[in-house]
Amino acid sequence: MGRIPEATIRAILDRTDIVTVIGDFVRLERRGSRYLGLCPFHGEKTPSFNVDKEKGLFYCFGCQKGGDTVKFLMEYEKLSYREALEELAQKAGVPIELEEEVSEEEKQRRSLKEMNERLVETFHWLLLNHPAAANACSVLERRAIPEAVRDGFRLGYSLPSRRWLYDFLQKKGYSGEFLARSGLFSQNHPDFPLFADRLMFPIASSRGEIIGFGGRLLEGEGPKYINSPDTALFRKQDNLFALDKAIPALKKEGAALICEGYMDALSFHVAGVGIAVAPLGTAFTEGQARLLKRWVQRVYLAFDADQAGQKAAEKATILAASAGLEAKVVILPGGKDASEILEKEGGGSLQKVRDLAINGDEFLVQRARSLYDIGSVEGKAKATSFLYPYINALDSEVKKDAFIELASRGLHAEARSFRADYEDAKRGIPARRAEKPAQGQDRPLVRSPDLILVLAVAVNEGAFANFRKVVSLEEIDDPRAKDLFIALEESYRAEEGGLESLLARLTDEQLRKAVLAAAVSGEFDENAIRFVDEGVQRLKRKSLGEKRELLRERIAELGSTGEGLSELQYELMHLDAELAKMKGERDERS
Repeated sequence: MGRIPEATIRAILDRTDIVTVIGDFVRLERRGSRYLGLCPFHGEKTPSFNVDKEKGLFYCFGCQKGGDTVKFLMEYEKLSYREALEELAQKAGVPIELEEEVSEEEKQRRSLKEMNERLVETFHWLLLNHPAAANACSVLERRAIPEAVRDGFRLGYSLPSRRWLYDFLQKKGYSGEFLARSGLFSQNHPDFPLFADRLMFPIASSRGEIIGFGGRLLEGEGPKYINSPDTALFRKQDNLFALDKAIPALKKEGAALICEGYMDALSFHVAGVGIAVAPLGTAFTEGQARLLKRWVQRVYLAFDADQAGQKAAEKATILAASAGLEAKVVILPGGKDASEILEKEGGGSLQKVRDLAINGDEFLVQRARSLYDIGSVEGKAKATSFLYPYINALDSEVKKDAFIELASRGLHAEARSFRADYEDAKRGIPARRAEKPAQGQDRPLVRSPDLILVLAVAVNEGAFANFRKVVSLEEIDDPRAKDLFIALEESYRAEEGGLESLLARLTDEQLRKAVLAAAVSGEFDENAIRFVDEGVQRLKRKSLGEKRELLRERIAELGSTGEGLSELQYELMHLDAELAKMKGERDERS
């Protein structure tokens, strides 16, 4: 990328009025030859922020921040030096001509920006004017998305035709080679658009530049949502939907609300919750946490109340802590998503959801209590080790000590023992009969029966739809098999089929390799249905067997005359009958 010439920089600054620029963000009052206001960089009630129009400088006597107009934009809008200069140049009407030849990569980025901006206008026009967009308009109407939000977010529609987009862009002068790298077309069929007959969601950078698209299926078969693949301009793991719209509110509130998808984010904005953003077809990522850290200190995690949503909130809480963000977890009432709440209850209910938030550390302790039997020694050890990744993510010993105290009370454990076990785990000393920390990806991968079963489901497309109806996450013991099940559930809920979507959701590299190996080897290609069915039956037998043993223990504890004994005996008889029936069915098959 070329360098901006010094003469151009001087011309930009000469044509820039620092009072006008800063006045867009800070209310300034003239005091003699200077201007005074409340500092935007720290909280204060008495103005100490000074702007000198003649010298083109600002300075705060409270926090000691100061500099020229470029420095102000860098600090306030979190821009690089070059980005701040480019923004001032645009305001001043000064063209920037770089001294050096622009690299091919930068040319590609600029061409993509230009093309995306053109497409946004085209998609939006089609949504408003084309008869084929009737279904897309109905979805927005049904979801209570008003015209102002529709137009503000520049929502659009892509036509059903498989040729129109390619022909349209070629007529605009874009080459086939360029279009192949644009992220708009199939890799297998270079002229087939990824987005056809879909409601279109433009994805913008923090500066409002269109860098990619998301598309919602309106009817027929296929993934419900498709997102642009990574390009020279776009990395979905480092960007968030609605971020450009949310930045003013993020700065004001110092907090962001992270929800699951495009429609949820739109629904919160409709309700006046302007801090809402959404990941782009992936779980919340480290890059997205770092991005939000520019503007906020706190994140609200508004995920669904099912197991997949709870697991996502668990991971996001740890990622937020790693980025130095305070996390609060919101469980949406009634198991509904935000767009359902807006549609059925109105924006008032969405405005109140933050009142339902609990602190991330309390949420994780509750998760540990729900996942493990803390009434047993083994369960308590597993519950404490489940919390190690979060402790690792905390950035100070004071925070770690405070959390260990909190968790110890919640798990009825001794804080000193908890701390000792955690320190042992950090040094690699095996815990006394306790699980290793939940980060199982550090351990060698063992193909347990549970993992083999879920691998077979994962590599046979369509198998998970039935599998999830008959098997629950709680029936699976292997931690890696649980992680794979959750990733499959996330893909299923997002209606994103294929291995690519599944692999993008797996952070455990060994597990990713195991899925790839199972798919490539073809080991589950033959008799897959029978293999999965037998695996499900094995899980059911194991689950029923465990319930039977617990019942037997409770009956033994009650003795021969204990209250409720007859009910337990009847339940045991019922379980025995179920196990016998399953054994008979297995014998018939073999």
